[in-house]
Amino acid sequence: MKVGIVGSSYSVGMHYNPDGEDPLALPFEKWLYEHTDGIEFFNSACAGKGSELYLNKLVYLKEKHDIDAMLIEFAWHRSSLNFRVMQDSYTQIQTETDLSVIEDDVYRDSASAWEYLRSITQPMNEPTFAVGNDFETWKSVQWNITAIENSQQFWGLLDTLQTINLCNMLGVKPILWSFFAHLEDFPSFENLKSKTEWIQFNDKSNATAYYTNKYSKEAILCDHTHFNDETNNEMIRDFIAPKLTTIKEQLCLT
Repeated sequence: MKVGIVGSSYSVGMHYNPDGEDPLALPFEKWLYEHTDGIEFFNSACAGKGSELYLNKLVYLKEKHDIDAMLIEFAWHRSSLNFRVMQDSYTQIQTETDLSVIEDDVYRDSASAWEYLRSITQPMNEPTFAVGNDFETWKSVQWNITAIENSQQFWGLLDTLQTINLCNMLGVKPILWSFFAHLEDFPSFENLKSKTEWIQFNDKSNATAYYTNKYSKEAILCDHTHFNDETNNEMIRDFIAPKLTTIKEQLCLT
């Protein structure tokens, strides 16, 4: 069975180490391979990004790798973090004759939030975007956009629904889980859950709530927000891998 993975940094692993040493955690899919058999994984999760990439990733993974299932980490929509993170790639449309080349580059180069954050917090010369006061106004607007949590939640829910719907249209089995979002607080949750395979963490709807309650916040993290290797290992072993194995058996795939 071939499984694609979409999500944020929580589905990537290899978390940023401010000291410049080795990453603070191993790749997310390491534990998936360790606790499953006969499943190939294509990890398309992107640190600092969210559901705005999911449709793009799904189409790519189905076309390029003919995936059978998609492991979807619920993440908020973060398209406001897209400014200038792929500036060099944007000029390709002036010279490239084969769109598949651009498609491959977009798939590989979906950047994290660091360039965006640098753009709105540090003095920069932006001759291709705006000058002087115009750029300062833009930065002020961006701060306000990123502060509107309801917008990220609205588009995150819609993106996730459409990704699940497209999975079903393409014959790809969607599997949804949440790292920290309390999806049960939204009236549409039951409707969303009915369209996908849902991973429930015993009596908790998200992994963070479950493991914080089981251990402590300090015991489960490798930094201020990401799970350490021990927690990722346990989560995949006890919840995600069994779901994938069951689906593999249901689909009669090897």
